[in-house]
Amino acid sequence: MSPDPNPELPEVKVEPVPEPLSPRASASHQPPRSLLARLFGISIWGSVKLLGLCILVGFFVLASQFNPSNPDVNMGAAIANVASTTLAALGWGVRNFWKPALAGAAVVIPVWVLWRLVSLPFRK
Repeated sequence: MSPDPNPELPEVKVEPVPEPLSPRASASHQPPRSLLARLFGISIWGSVKLLGLCILVGFFVLASQFNPSNPDVNMGAAIANVASTTLAALGWGVRNFWKPALAGAAVVIPVWVLWRLVSLPFRK
């Protein structure tokens, strides 16, 4: 007797897969943030970066000797002065980049070579 070529397979019940939740629906357990919280909400790292940017811009404003209380203040000339000072500082950095790079390399490269020699037996 040969086996039945079309044996009856047991019926498998397939349940529908639920639709994935959208990111807004999955976070629905939290109340929506207010407009002020969304506008001014900032992380600690964000506030550190903002403070650094304020200091950098303040440096250039003070370096350009901008005085808003002066009755002869000219905003166009003040912005041009800040831009001129910024470009002069960038130009100085480009012209003199090799000096701090060379001074740093005089310290870093020998220490790096010594570290590589000392750690050589421990590397595979």
